[in-house]
Amino acid sequence: MPISADHIESLCRNALEAMGVSPQDASVVADHMVEADLMGVRSHGVLRLEKYIEQIEAGYIDPSGAIELESVSPGLVRVSANRNFGICAFSRLVPELIERSRRHGIAAGAVTDCAHTGRIGAFTEAAARDFTWAQVFGGGAHERLREVAPFGGAEGIYDTNPYAIGVPIGDGDVASADFATSATAQGKMLVHRTNKTPVPDGWIIDRHGNDATDAEAFYDGGAMLPSAGSKGGALAVVAELMARAALGPPHELNWIMVIIDLAFLADRPTYDVAAKEIKDKIEGCRPRPGFDAVMWPGQPETLRRSEQLASGITYTKSEQETIRALADRFGLLGQFSLD
Repeated sequence: MPISADHIESLCRNALEAMGVSPQDASVVADHMVEADLMGVRSHGVLRLEKYIEQIEAGYIDPSGAIELESVSPGLVRVSANRNFGICAFSRLVPELIERSRRHGIAAGAVTDCAHTGRIGAFTEAAARDFTWAQVFGGGAHERLREVAPFGGAEGIYDTNPYAIGVPIGDGDVASADFATSATAQGKMLVHRTNKTPVPDGWIIDRHGNDATDAEAFYDGGAMLPSAGSKGGALAVVAELMARAALGPPHELNWIMVIIDLAFLADRPTYDVAAKEIKDKIEGCRPRPGFDAVMWPGQPETLRRSEQLASGITYTKSEQETIRALADRFGLLGQFSLD
């Protein structure tokens, strides 16, 4: 049975508050997870809640950590999360960079000493809705998180080092590119492990460097492969250098965000017309065999969000069991009716 977004958000918020997260930050993190599920990005949705709780209990996430913003220059800021959620750090950074880009045309920021940042596309999309071009990328964890092999490598060297870019595409929509530089996101490996489903070919290798399709091979000393071979491998190295060599040792990953105010490059009506033309051409393109339609980046997630807002979020049986256990732990089981 589908669960309403409001109900699942309430579960997440109340559980986080029970773990010592402030009401403001609990609301930010809960909304972020539910938005991910609404868009079909289960790797960064409610499945993360159990992990967040474990990390708070272990002291890896410090929900009392003060998020500190330092102005490095008029167009550059640095945010230290002090081991708090990276999601909360970005919730402070994005409006700051938008405001600075309004004055200077471009603004950039770094986020350091943070725990998990969630779905980074959420931050670039939020900025893009304010008529900006926005990019985020992160990395720097090669001394501790060795989950992804470099191109041609047989063992993990660094983390998934993801990138996200958002830009308006007309009609209030945002074209959104959000991708790990590995063949998949670590959270998607968690989804396959939770649901005991095979991993697609080309995603992972086992501890001996051989191709594998069992998610457990990854968790048993294997590694993810780079996305698109040498291309994803190169982007991963760039992110690793910037996030570690420039920003220092991370708590989890360090991050760079850049925002450009598009009003410095084009007036809004002219831009919207040109963007809409591009959007219409993409949607009007004749699909290849095996495809029902051609979509712009971010469109499948946008459509999925609209559908699930109306119908509720549909979870698999394994996901429902995880939700049920969390609801029971925090005395919230009466809110849900699960098959």
